[in-house]
Amino acid sequence: MKNHITENGCVIYVPEHAYIDLKCDGFFSYEEVVALTEYACEMLRFYNLSKCAINLQHIKIYPSGAEEYLRDIWYRRLVEAGVNRIAYVVPEDIFGRASMTVVHAGEAASKIQRKYFGDESSAKEWLNSEL
Repeated sequence: MKNHITENGCVIYVPEHAYIDLKCDGFFSYEEVVALTEYACEMLRFYNLSKCAINLQHIKIYPSGAEEYLRDIWYRRLVEAGVNRIAYVVPEDIFGRASMTVVHAGEAASKIQRKYFGDESSAKEWLNSEL
């Protein structure tokens, strides 16, 4: 399965550490959010992975409907795919952080071990550590 790279985001398989790296940058339409996150879920299933790094550092605000989609649909799909560990780089923007908080309040998200970081290197270090 190929890496997926767009102008505002990417989903990259990191085989040496057995996770995917999902990065979002700037503003996304609802359709772009769905396309990028669904590709990420497909890649997790394809490689049978249980962890991912998600960098939301440069997200300013989630588009209309994206919070509900991520909270109610995408997180459930991650759990069904066997994801049990996610390292996040939190948005710098206060509105991006508020949106992230709403998404992570869902029931499915609570079934995944999550940790939040201010930088990508710390997030990936935790993701690669043995617990």
